[in-house]
Order: sequence, then C-alpha cells, then structure tokens
Amino acid sequence: MDFRTFRKKLIKNGFSKWASIVLLSLTILFITLGIVMNLSGKKDALLLRDHRDEEGAYAYLDVAAFDEWVCTYSDETYYVLYESSGEAYLAVVSDSVMKRMEKNSYPVGEYTRRFREDYRLYGLVKKVSYTVFGYVEDVYGISEDQYVQIFGKCYLNTTENPNTNTAWMWWTFSIFTGIFGLVFAVIWLGSELPFRKESCDFTEEEYAEAARLLDGADKKQRIIFGDDLIICRSPAMLMRYRDIVWMHYVDTYYYGANLGRSVRVCSRRRNEFKIYPTVKNSEPELREIMNRIYEKNPDIIVGYTKENRKLYDSLTRKRP
Repeated sequence: MDFRTFRKKLIKNGFSKWASIVLLSLTILFITLGIVMNLSGKKDALLLRDHRDEEGAYAYLDVAAFDEWVCTYSDETYYVLYESSGEAYLAVVSDSVMKRMEKNSYPVGEYTRRFREDYRLYGLVKKVSYTVFGYVEDVYGISEDQYVQIFGKCYLNTTENPNTNTAWMWWTFSIFTGIFGLVFAVIWLGSELPFRKESCDFTEEEYAEAARLLDGADKKQRIIFGDDLIICRSPAMLMRYRDIVWMHYVDTYYYGANLGRSVRVCSRRRNEFKIYPTVKNSEPELREIMNRIYEKNPDIIVGYTKENRKLYDSLTRKRP
C-alpha cells in the first residue's frame, strides 16, 4: 500500500470529503438560483416605451445610443439613452454596466456614443427629483415643459432593478462560497503538508499496518493506538511513536473562539499535530492520550516549559 491509497482510506468518511461535497453543492445551488432568477426576472420585464411614466414598473430598453454623461446627484450618475426611433430616456446606469456599454459602442459626437446592435438594459421606473430636473434643463438648455415632453417625469434606474439585486445575491453567495473554499483549502493544506512530510519515508508494510488498524477500528473512533503507530482521523495524523520527541497540552483559539484543549505532539522533522479528545476539554481523555503515547516512548519530553522548548529545538535542529 502506498501513501495515496492510505490517505484516501483515512479521509473517505472524514471532514475533507463531506466539506467538499457541501461546498460544491452550495456553489451549484447559488449559481443555479441566480441564473433562474435572472431569466425569470427578464421574462417579467415590460417595454419601457409603454411604461415610461409608470413608477415602480420593471422595464427594459433597447438602447441604440447614449450621451456619456448628463449629471451626478446623490452619488448616482444620470445618462440620456436613445432608442433607434430617436426617443430619449433619462437613466441611472451602474459603473460596471456603463463600462460594458462603452466597450461595445463607438463615438459619433463629442458626447454621444452609438451601438452597432441595440444594447438591452433592465431597471425600475422611478420618479425623478426636482433637483435632477434642474440639472438636465441646464445641460440641454430646455424648459421644464420641454423636459417633461422629452423625458417624462420618471427615469430608468438600472442600479435598483430585480436583476441587479439577484445578481448581487448570486455574486455575494458565490464570493462567500469562494472564501469558504479558500479557508477550507488553507486548513486542509495546513494538515495535508505536515501529514505528507511526516509519512514520506513510511514503507509499504507500515502503510499496510496502518490500513489494518483503520479497518479494525470503529469508523467513529478518532484516535487509534497501534503497537508502533498512532493514527488520528481528524485532523489527519499518522506517526511512529519513536518519531515523537515532545508533547504537551495546548489551548487552541481561532479568531477568539476557543476550540478546546488538545495534546500537541512534535516530531523529529519538526512537524506539529494536535490530538483532540472526543469530548471537548476532557481532562481524563487528554491524560489517557498522553499516557498511551508515553508508554510507547518513555524518552518523550513531556509538558510545556521554556527549557523543554529549547531542548526540543536542540534535538531537532538541522545540523550543517
């Protein structure tokens, strides 16, 4: 038996497999939800031309051209959009959408850009504020009556439409699962690399013996004590007793949360592993773990002190 075969056997019912399945399932669920909601939202959209003054309507517009900028008010940038018929609409367009629009358009004047094919936008129809009225009137040099005649009393807000909100949810959950996956990968590598390093010189016979110990133990049994080997399912560990140089109690904290007390074992290769009791902070179980290891290797340094730290360093420091 080789390393890969044993490692697969060790984690086949462990955290790594199920965490991966949960992560993959959540990612598929969120992406599917985002796609379905986006598609269903687009089907429900109304043609803006027929609902331009219907506040609260969810509408779409096939844009043929647009003026690059009209005014900015309350951190929102307003643009004028044109249909192929030449009819004008006032709209708030998000920066990300505007970048895509600019990329797919070409200039036809000092401030106007045009599309080779219509660019469809979705958004909510909202009532324009009197302040924006004044901005647009000043830019185009028109009266209030002319403004209403050209643009109406509403505008298309593409930053607050259901599609954008759905996309926000979709990307939020996607980012969340990505972060979760990254944290999981860091944790996994944090245990995988020392595991590989510690067992790199194990023989096929030792892996076979470790596999027999696993097969003979209850699948819920976290720590397995053999004659020459000690195995821990979670976090994964496979060590020879004779390779353990130092062991001591340690309290583990993660972002302020106490994960409980464990036994830290330190090897000749300067790898460190934590063995947690089945019951959190169980002193009898922790003492039992240390006693079982000490029985197999009475030369182990026991307990944490500065002197023991220095002694461990001196015994395991690489020689030039």
